[in-house]
Amino acid sequence: MKKKTKILVPTDFSVCSENALAYAYCLAGKIDATIEVLHIATFETPPLDYPSFVAVATDEKITMARGKMNQSIESVRKNVSSLLDFFPDVETDIEVGIPDAKILEVAFRDKVDFIIMGTQGENSVWDRFLGSTTADVLKFAECPILVIPEKAKFREEMVIGYATDFAAADPFEIWKASKLLQPFQSKVIAVHLNNKKQYLEDEIAEMEAFFKENAPAIDISFHCIFTENMVEDLNVFIDNHNIATMVMFKPKRNFFERLFHKSFTKKMAMHAEVPLLILNEK
Repeated sequence: MKKKTKILVPTDFSVCSENALAYAYCLAGKIDATIEVLHIATFETPPLDYPSFVAVATDEKITMARGKMNQSIESVRKNVSSLLDFFPDVETDIEVGIPDAKILEVAFRDKVDFIIMGTQGENSVWDRFLGSTTADVLKFAECPILVIPEKAKFREEMVIGYATDFAAADPFEIWKASKLLQPFQSKVIAVHLNNKKQYLEDEIAEMEAFFKENAPAIDISFHCIFTENMVEDLNVFIDNHNIATMVMFKPKRNFFERLFHKSFTKKMAMHAEVPLLILNEK
């Protein structure tokens, strides 16, 4: 029996977290996936030396979180009920610890296929709940991460954007993103962000030829834009081409350090108006 796709959704019960969960519901309904909703209870004060007191405080916090989680899930179910033919299976999990470590631990332990996180911008819940953990999750997660802006809505038909550096891994990553979003994908638009004012005609021609020969079913086009402000110009490109989901491949070295480094990824997560699917090199 084929294993169902599993989606992990960390939540702090905020509006943007609920929007990410609503997106996960809609996506899971299309690809027949299950959802695991994860809340991480943290303590703002250092651990106490009295084990019994710590145990009681932990139990109280978990009990409160469980009530909030049930309310949050029920609210999301009501909001998306008219959009779904059926409700996907949902599991819940409440852990105690450091958010970044726990997200990565649960993702590995439960063998999730990808993580969906919500964000609403600078100095927001992204910074408060995930904030400082975002870079670590993006850096160390072995599965794809889908970042959902607070106001982003699920679309039945998607134009996929892909930020390319014409790396050797790009064809496989484009195919992987296309397979993941296949139930509602219309085409892929790949864009190279170039700050050297060089139009990479040969690279584009080579990539077009590769897909024509090896993956003719994928409707894909390639573009090169000159830029001095990557975040701003990429967002303009996304808007002009009606892109519904922007895909970024994050290698362990070179390209990520040079282009999709920590500050750029975080800026895109804070300022993009469409979901970002971040693919990590294993």
